[in-house]
Amino acid sequence: MEEKKLVSFLQQTKKILSDFFPLNSVALFPLMYSSLVWALNRKAEIKTKVLELEVWLDPDILKNKADEFVLNFFESRPGLREAYAEELSKKDLKGLKAAFKFLYPVVGLEDPFLENLFSLELREGNYRRLGDDFESRLSRALSEIQAARARPEFWKRLKTICGEFLNLGWSLMTEAEVRKQLRELFSSLE
Repeated sequence: MEEKKLVSFLQQTKKILSDFFPLNSVALFPLMYSSLVWALNRKAEIKTKVLELEVWLDPDILKNKADEFVLNFFESRPGLREAYAEELSKKDLKGLKAAFKFLYPVVGLEDPFLENLFSLELREGNYRRLGDDFESRLSRALSEIQAARARPEFWKRLKTICGEFLNLGWSLMTEAEVRKQLRELFSSLE
């Protein structure tokens, strides 16, 4: 499949979905990216996945992680180990757990929506800025999606977009390849 065809498709998708989102929307690209990943994985209907966006960050799940799990999360990832070297050297679990709440869904769970929402910070390895902007950017994105999904034609267009994406034939590639190439293409569209 030609990359030009995919870029053209993504540009058309952006145009279609921009009818539902305000200018400079923080949710547009993350929603496009995650919808395409969900379509590729075929784990559930897109509507179900988008409706689940509100429950990504279950505080109980994040609060109940053992101290060893949190330490291992930071120590096993070179970028995080470097960014949080001071906290790790002091075994500052309070600071690490505070950062874990926003980093784990993005870096640990590799949620496609959150990965794309914070793609710049991930590319730059700026995990502290990701934390500083996490609540406000996520809240803004979710409110934009809430407004868009209230319009009935939104679901029809999103489902059509995902179906068209699958027709492009990318489902034959491995998930890692697809996600890597999609991230690169979305970076070029922003």
